[in-house]
Amino acid sequence: MDADTGGHGIGTVLVLGGGGARGAAQVGVLGALAERGIRPDACVGTSVGALNASICAAHPLDRAVSLLEEIWATPETARVLTGRPIALVLNQLRRRPYLRDGEDLRRLVRRAFSVGGVEGFESLRIPLHVLMTDLLAGVPVVATDGSLEDALCASASVPGVFPPVLVGGRPCVDGGVTENCSLATAAALQPEHIIAIDLTSEEISPGLRRFGEVVDRVRQVALQSKLLSDFDRFSNRLRVTLICPTMTHAWRRSSLKDLVSMRRAAFASSQRLFSRITQPDGQLETGMFQITLGTETI
Repeated sequence: MDADTGGHGIGTVLVLGGGGARGAAQVGVLGALAERGIRPDACVGTSVGALNASICAAHPLDRAVSLLEEIWATPETARVLTGRPIALVLNQLRRRPYLRDGEDLRRLVRRAFSVGGVEGFESLRIPLHVLMTDLLAGVPVVATDGSLEDALCASASVPGVFPPVLVGGRPCVDGGVTENCSLATAAALQPEHIIAIDLTSEEISPGLRRFGEVVDRVRQVALQSKLLSDFDRFSNRLRVTLICPTMTHAWRRSSLKDLVSMRRAAFASSQRLFSRITQPDGQLETGMFQITLGTETI
């Protein structure tokens, strides 16, 4: 069990990476962590990981998982993941630099606040660090105070899909552009242990026949390259447990039913992993661990 370290600094920092609908798998991993008695002392989140992290920062992990399961089953979640075709077409015809207006994101954040009893940074039990990207400066921005609603909306505003959000006078977009799974932000807190859940690992398409598949693969390679570099850099001096659920092609769907199946598959796979890497004192081994989500529940 990871607990507070008394006067020796922060104990465990939980880092939740971005990944859209794959955030449902992240909730499954969190459920398995909660079963192991993990108690984070601070959270770092990017994009959908920031939304999940906001609930984890507001409640003990077992309670947070229960609330996240409720949030991921809402119509607001489905609307963000699927979009509204008419709005997409209208924004294209108007030649706007984004496909959607961002209101669906804001409605989801507000629904999550309502379900989770969150009012802002000041209402959280433990510190939360939300990663965004300053679109003009091209640098990561970390929010720890101010408007949590704006920070979460900015952190998930994928460029070209959603418009930038002004945070502290800066036009900010998806934190995943610069720091998708920010081990660096966690390491700066000098914790005893970092537990990170990255969502960029997926089964490689053998053909890459479509333009979108090529773009997705290039982005995936870039994100994973940075993650591996950061892991090598920080694991030399800190205890880092990096968990990487691997998505198969069967998971490329985003209906509410599919999200439940994804979460359950991630939970089962994580349980098997943790049974192998939990040490006698209850702490998780350090290292990078990949889990493949089974498709038996699809």
